[in-house]
Amino acid sequence: MRAYLRSMAWEWVVASFGAVLIAFVLAAAGVGTAVICVVLAIGLMVEILVTVVRYARRREFYAELEEYTDEAACPLWTAEMVDRPSFWEGEVVYDALQAVSKSANDGVAAAQRQLRDYREYVETWVHEAKSPLAAAHLMLENLKEPVHLSRGDEGIQRDAALMGKLEALDDELDRVEGFIEQALFFARSETLDRDYLIRSHSLRALVTSAIKANARTMIAAHVAPTCKDLDFDVFTDDKWMAFILGQLIQNSVKYANADGGAIRFSARRLDEGLANERVELTVADDGCGVSAADVPRVFDKGFTGANGRSGKRSTGIGLYLVARLCEKMGLRVSASSATGDGFAVTIAFPSNKMHFFE
Repeated sequence: MRAYLRSMAWEWVVASFGAVLIAFVLAAAGVGTAVICVVLAIGLMVEILVTVVRYARRREFYAELEEYTDEAACPLWTAEMVDRPSFWEGEVVYDALQAVSKSANDGVAAAQRQLRDYREYVETWVHEAKSPLAAAHLMLENLKEPVHLSRGDEGIQRDAALMGKLEALDDELDRVEGFIEQALFFARSETLDRDYLIRSHSLRALVTSAIKANARTMIAAHVAPTCKDLDFDVFTDDKWMAFILGQLIQNSVKYANADGGAIRFSARRLDEGLANERVELTVADDGCGVSAADVPRVFDKGFTGANGRSGKRSTGIGLYLVARLCEKMGLRVSASSATGDGFAVTIAFPSNKMHFFE
């Protein structure tokens, strides 16, 4: 109200000057003082009435505008929710708001199209890249087969050093495949599309499948998996969870001790019967661990920590994708560790399926 009255100050000054001028003219024309007072009183009442009506109209518009701006899920929708006012200043504000909203919405739509195009390109690229990689794996397997000489009956195996190089090359191809898979899920994680399907899955089956898919990597690093209390059903997307568990396994293998180690998969149900009932899966290893100062940042994009920087083995993307994909599926993820005492990641699966539709 005070701000509005201040904005009307000049109008009142002009009105007062006009009233004085009218009174002077009427007096010069010989009109009586009583009539002049009545005319001025009527003019004053009209001015007050106009001021009140203007304030009421403006207050209604701006109050509605403020309410929708505070409560709307997206402030850009405000212009579509308020009615066009009938006073000039409000029309200017409304038109400016419409123009800004349209420009912003067009920008958002363009960004969404670019993200969609980017994702489609990455998915196509991943599909195309996997074919030659699969062919390369097959060629390497053929090269590893014993080679028999055309002359004589005895066969010989390739030189042990050459076999070692072939195994190393195979491992590097696996790494390339891992990076390609990361690129695919990174593209999926950055889009607004809900391209996953939440269903009930056996937690034991999910973990067992992930262990089998990464068995060669664990065997090469002498890392042994153990499973405990996994007989739960959880709501998740099986393909996304396979990728998440694969990233956790690869992370544990990457930072395992030189003489090998272990990865422990364990689960428990918490707050049974309550609204926040959940099943927590913990994936823990006995590797080099992470310092207490680095733990809060392990899920940050590009963060590698002291161990990752010293060994130059980390891209800082794996755990970021774990957290990002869990967030998109409505799962909570946390980490705990201490230097030299291993690293553990816990994923919480809500037991109430309606949680995923909020």
